[in-house]
Amino acid sequence: MITYDRIAEYWDKIFKDTEITTISSKSIDHDDLDEALDWLCQDSVSILDFGCGSGIWLFKCSFRGTKTHLGIDISEEGIKVARELQKVNKKETFNFTAGGVEKLESVAGGSFDGVILSNVIDNLIPSDAIKALEEVKRILKRNGKLLVKLNPFITDEQIKEWNIKIIDKNFLDDGLYLWNQTTEEWTELFENYFSIVKYKEIYFPKYEQFNRLFLLCNDKDDNTQA
Repeated sequence: MITYDRIAEYWDKIFKDTEITTISSKSIDHDDLDEALDWLCQDSVSILDFGCGSGIWLFKCSFRGTKTHLGIDISEEGIKVARELQKVNKKETFNFTAGGVEKLESVAGGSFDGVILSNVIDNLIPSDAIKALEEVKRILKRNGKLLVKLNPFITDEQIKEWNIKIIDKNFLDDGLYLWNQTTEEWTELFENYFSIVKYKEIYFPKYEQFNRLFLLCNDKDDNTQA
Protein backbone atom coordinates (compact mmCIF):
# COMPACT_ATOMS: atom_id res chain seq x y z
CA MET A 1 0.00 0.00 0.00
CA ILE A 2 1.35 3.42 -0.96
CA THR A 3 1.50 5.87 1.95
CA TYR A 4 2.97 9.32 2.56
CA ASP A 5 5.01 8.28 5.60
CA ARG A 6 8.37 8.48 3.81
CA ILE A 7 7.41 11.81 2.23
CA ALA A 8 6.42 13.29 5.60
CA GLU A 9 9.70 12.13 7.15
CA TYR A 10 11.63 13.78 4.30
CA TRP A 11 9.96 17.14 4.82
CA ASP A 12 10.22 16.89 8.60
CA LYS A 13 14.01 16.72 8.20
CA ILE A 14 13.96 19.71 5.83
CA PHE A 15 11.93 21.91 8.19
CA LYS A 16 13.49 20.79 11.47
CA ASP A 17 16.38 23.25 11.30
CA THR A 18 14.43 26.17 9.84
CA GLU A 19 15.44 29.52 11.32
CA ILE A 20 12.60 31.45 12.93
CA THR A 21 12.86 35.06 11.79
CA THR A 22 10.81 38.21 11.37
CA ILE A 23 9.12 38.47 7.97
CA SER A 24 9.30 42.06 6.79
CA SER A 25 8.53 41.98 3.07
CA LYS A 26 5.69 40.85 0.83
CA SER A 27 8.12 39.64 -1.83
CA ILE A 28 8.59 35.92 -2.47
CA ASP A 29 11.89 36.82 -4.21
CA HIS A 30 10.67 35.84 -7.65
CA ASP A 31 9.02 38.39 -9.94
CA ASP A 32 6.59 35.91 -11.54
CA LEU A 33 5.50 34.53 -8.17
CA ASP A 34 5.10 38.01 -6.73
CA GLU A 35 2.88 38.90 -9.68
CA ALA A 36 0.87 35.71 -9.18
CA LEU A 37 0.37 36.44 -5.48
CA ASP A 38 -0.67 40.00 -6.32
CA TRP A 39 -3.34 38.53 -8.59
CA LEU A 40 -4.45 35.96 -6.01
CA CYS A 41 -4.73 38.46 -3.18
CA GLN A 42 -6.41 41.30 -5.06
CA ASP A 43 -9.93 41.69 -3.61
CA SER A 44 -9.36 38.50 -1.56
CA VAL A 45 -9.92 38.28 2.18
CA SER A 46 -9.35 34.58 2.89
CA ILE A 47 -6.55 32.32 1.57
CA LEU A 48 -5.96 28.59 2.02
CA ASP A 49 -2.55 27.06 1.28
CA PHE A 50 -2.64 23.27 0.92
CA GLY A 51 0.93 22.05 1.18
CA CYS A 52 1.90 25.24 3.01
CA GLY A 53 5.18 24.00 4.49
CA SER A 54 6.33 26.70 6.89
CA GLY A 55 3.51 29.00 5.81
CA ILE A 56 5.71 31.58 4.09
CA TRP A 57 3.33 32.15 1.18
CA LEU A 58 0.45 32.85 3.57
CA PHE A 59 2.53 35.39 5.47
CA LYS A 60 3.37 37.05 2.17
CA CYS A 61 -0.35 37.14 1.35
CA SER A 62 -1.07 38.95 4.61
CA PHE A 63 1.29 41.73 3.53
CA ARG A 64 -0.96 42.06 0.48
CA GLY A 65 -4.02 42.70 2.62
CA THR A 66 -5.62 39.27 3.15
CA LYS A 67 -7.17 38.74 6.58
CA THR A 68 -7.91 35.03 7.11
CA HIS A 69 -5.36 32.30 6.45
CA LEU A 70 -5.41 28.49 6.70
CA GLY A 71 -2.34 26.35 6.08
CA ILE A 72 -2.35 22.56 5.79
CA ASP A 73 0.73 20.40 5.37
CA ILE A 74 1.73 16.77 5.76
CA SER A 75 4.87 17.74 7.69
CA GLU A 76 4.42 18.11 11.45
CA GLU A 77 7.74 19.97 11.60
CA GLY A 78 6.64 22.36 8.86
CA ILE A 79 3.51 23.20 10.82
CA LYS A 80 5.54 23.71 13.99
CA VAL A 81 7.73 26.21 12.15
CA ALA A 82 4.67 27.97 10.74
CA ARG A 83 3.22 28.34 14.23
CA GLU A 84 6.52 29.68 15.58
CA LEU A 85 6.71 32.18 12.73
CA GLN A 86 3.16 33.21 13.55
CA LYS A 87 4.19 33.93 17.15
CA VAL A 88 7.38 35.81 16.27
CA ASN A 89 5.60 37.90 13.66
CA LYS A 90 2.59 38.48 15.94
CA LYS A 91 0.05 37.30 13.39
CA GLU A 92 -3.39 36.45 14.78
CA THR A 93 -5.48 35.51 11.75
CA PHE A 94 -3.64 32.28 10.90
CA ASN A 95 -4.50 28.65 11.51
CA PHE A 96 -2.01 25.89 10.71
CA THR A 97 -2.82 22.20 10.83
CA ALA A 98 -0.97 19.01 9.94
CA GLY A 99 -2.57 16.54 7.57
CA GLY A 100 -3.29 15.54 4.01
CA VAL A 101 -6.21 15.67 1.60
CA GLU A 102 -8.58 14.44 4.29
CA LYS A 103 -8.17 17.77 6.12
CA LEU A 104 -9.73 19.58 3.18
CA GLU A 105 -12.98 17.71 3.78
CA SER A 106 -13.51 19.55 7.06
CA VAL A 107 -13.24 23.00 5.46
CA ALA A 108 -16.61 24.63 4.83
CA GLY A 109 -17.79 24.94 1.24
CA GLY A 110 -17.54 28.37 -0.37
CA SER A 111 -15.45 29.70 2.50
CA PHE A 112 -12.26 30.92 0.80
CA ASP A 113 -11.51 33.57 -1.80
CA GLY A 114 -8.21 32.02 -2.86
CA VAL A 115 -6.28 28.76 -2.68
CA ILE A 116 -2.60 27.98 -3.21
CA LEU A 117 -1.34 24.62 -4.49
CA SER A 118 2.40 25.14 -4.88
CA ASN A 119 4.36 22.04 -5.95
CA VAL A 120 1.93 19.77 -4.15
CA ILE A 121 -0.85 18.63 -6.49
CA ASP A 122 1.60 16.71 -8.70
CA ASN A 123 3.34 15.23 -5.65
CA LEU A 124 0.17 13.40 -4.59
CA ILE A 125 -1.07 9.95 -5.48
CA PRO A 126 -3.20 10.65 -8.60
CA SER A 127 -6.48 9.70 -6.92
CA ASP A 128 -5.64 12.06 -4.06
CA ALA A 129 -4.76 14.82 -6.53
CA ILE A 130 -8.20 14.50 -8.12
CA LYS A 131 -9.81 14.50 -4.68
CA ALA A 132 -7.85 17.63 -3.74
CA LEU A 133 -9.03 19.45 -6.87
CA GLU A 134 -12.64 18.49 -6.15
CA GLU A 135 -12.33 19.69 -2.55
CA VAL A 136 -10.66 22.94 -3.60
CA LYS A 137 -13.48 23.63 -6.05
CA ARG A 138 -16.00 23.05 -3.25
CA ILE A 139 -14.06 25.23 -0.78
CA LEU A 140 -13.57 28.17 -3.15
CA LYS A 141 -16.20 30.86 -3.43
CA ARG A 142 -17.82 31.44 -6.80
CA ASN A 143 -15.20 33.23 -8.94
CA GLY A 144 -12.58 32.41 -6.33
CA LYS A 145 -8.98 32.14 -7.45
CA LEU A 146 -6.56 29.21 -7.51
CA LEU A 147 -2.79 29.44 -7.92
CA VAL A 148 -1.15 26.16 -9.00
CA LYS A 149 2.59 25.66 -9.40
CA LEU A 150 3.82 22.39 -10.87
CA ASN A 151 7.15 20.66 -11.16
CA PRO A 152 8.69 20.33 -14.65
CA PHE A 153 7.68 17.45 -16.90
CA ILE A 154 10.23 14.64 -16.97
CA THR A 155 10.81 13.02 -20.36
CA ASP A 156 11.25 9.29 -20.96
CA GLU A 157 14.92 9.94 -21.66
CA GLN A 158 15.34 11.75 -18.33
CA ILE A 159 13.53 8.97 -16.47
CA LYS A 160 16.07 6.49 -17.81
CA GLU A 161 19.06 8.78 -17.36
CA TRP A 162 18.19 9.66 -13.77
CA ASN A 163 17.10 6.10 -12.92
CA ILE A 164 13.68 7.23 -11.71
CA LYS A 165 11.35 4.49 -10.54
CA ILE A 166 8.03 4.08 -12.37
CA ILE A 167 5.32 3.17 -9.87
CA ASP A 168 2.48 3.03 -12.39
CA LYS A 169 2.35 4.58 -15.87
CA ASN A 170 3.15 8.28 -15.31
CA PHE A 171 3.20 8.07 -11.52
CA LEU A 172 6.86 8.15 -10.51
CA ASP A 173 9.14 7.87 -7.50
CA ASP A 174 11.84 10.50 -8.01
CA GLY A 175 12.78 10.51 -4.35
CA LEU A 176 9.33 11.83 -3.55
CA TYR A 177 6.19 11.15 -5.61
CA LEU A 178 5.56 12.77 -8.97
CA TRP A 179 2.41 12.58 -11.11
CA ASN A 180 4.33 13.28 -14.28
CA GLN A 181 1.73 14.76 -16.62
CA THR A 182 2.41 16.95 -19.63
CA THR A 183 1.22 20.55 -19.59
CA GLU A 184 -1.50 19.58 -22.06
CA GLU A 185 -2.73 16.83 -19.73
CA TRP A 186 -2.77 19.19 -16.74
CA THR A 187 -4.58 21.81 -18.79
CA GLU A 188 -7.28 19.32 -19.77
CA LEU A 189 -7.70 18.21 -16.16
CA PHE A 190 -7.89 21.73 -14.72
CA GLU A 191 -10.43 22.79 -17.35
CA ASN A 192 -12.83 20.16 -15.99
CA TYR A 193 -13.11 22.29 -12.86
CA PHE A 194 -11.86 25.82 -13.52
CA SER A 195 -11.23 28.43 -16.19
CA ILE A 196 -7.60 29.11 -16.97
CA VAL A 197 -6.80 32.80 -16.53
CA LYS A 198 -3.10 32.50 -17.28
CA TYR A 199 -0.38 29.93 -17.87
CA LYS A 200 3.34 30.63 -17.76
CA GLU A 201 6.57 28.69 -17.46
CA ILE A 202 8.73 30.37 -14.83
CA TYR A 203 12.46 29.90 -14.40
CA PHE A 204 14.39 29.26 -11.18
CA PRO A 205 18.10 29.99 -11.74
CA LYS A 206 19.10 28.35 -8.45
CA TYR A 207 17.78 24.99 -9.62
CA GLU A 208 18.32 25.61 -13.34
CA GLN A 209 14.80 24.49 -14.13
CA PHE A 210 11.35 25.75 -15.04
CA ASN A 211 8.13 25.32 -13.07
CA ARG A 212 4.69 25.54 -14.60
CA LEU A 213 2.36 28.21 -13.21
CA PHE A 214 -1.43 28.15 -13.66
CA LEU A 215 -3.78 30.89 -12.49
CA LEU A 216 -7.34 29.53 -12.38
CA CYS A 217 -10.82 30.87 -11.67
CA ASN A 218 -13.68 28.96 -10.05
CA ASP A 219 -16.38 30.14 -12.44
CA LYS A 220 -17.60 26.77 -13.76
CA ASP A 221 -20.63 24.91 -12.45
CA ASP A 222 -20.15 21.60 -10.63
CA ASN A 223 -21.74 19.64 -13.46
CA THR A 224 -18.79 20.52 -15.71
CA GLN A 225 -16.53 18.25 -13.69
CA ALA A 226 -15.28 14.95 -15.07
